[in-house]
Amino acid sequence: MQTRIKTISDTELHTLLSNCSCTWHRAILTLLADTGLRISELAALRQDDLWIGDAPVGELEVRAAIAKNHNPRHIPLSPRAIEATRDLRAALWFTPPGIISPWALPAARPSRHLTARCLQLIVHHNGLKYLNIRLTPHMLRHTFATRLMRKTNIRVVQQLLGHKSLSSTQIYTHPNSQDLKEAIATLN
Repeated sequence: MQTRIKTISDTELHTLLSNCSCTWHRAILTLLADTGLRISELAALRQDDLWIGDAPVGELEVRAAIAKNHNPRHIPLSPRAIEATRDLRAALWFTPPGIISPWALPAARPSRHLTARCLQLIVHHNGLKYLNIRLTPHMLRHTFATRLMRKTNIRVVQQLLGHKSLSSTQIYTHPNSQDLKEAIATLN
């Protein structure tokens, strides 16, 4: 028996992102929801992973050093994720003169990045505030994968999530009632 995954609906995701008033919290939520990054991968991103020269990257390289099992992967960024990168840059990357942080999500000490636990708390807080649910970063990863499964094949989802085994990706193949209705509608 496969485990039932926890996701949020497209409507809930829209509500979360459109109501989140903190620019950099919204950017964190957007990057998790639109890239499927693991929380540890997001925490360890450097500024140069998201921004090169005068512009945000169009494709995020999850470096081997931060990827689970040290398997790097490339994730094309949605327009919304690119905008989130711009928001992060404007909100967090400008530090006092003489202090430079390489991290996309710098901590109070510029030599460190926000911890995965800190990011979990940000996601949890916003989930309670805007959706009245116990939202986790992994639920946003599951939401990303589930949304993709409706649009593309399982091998693409596997690669974007960085799963070694196809069986790890198969948990996202559970159709919901809307998927079933749409499948029947295509018969006419």
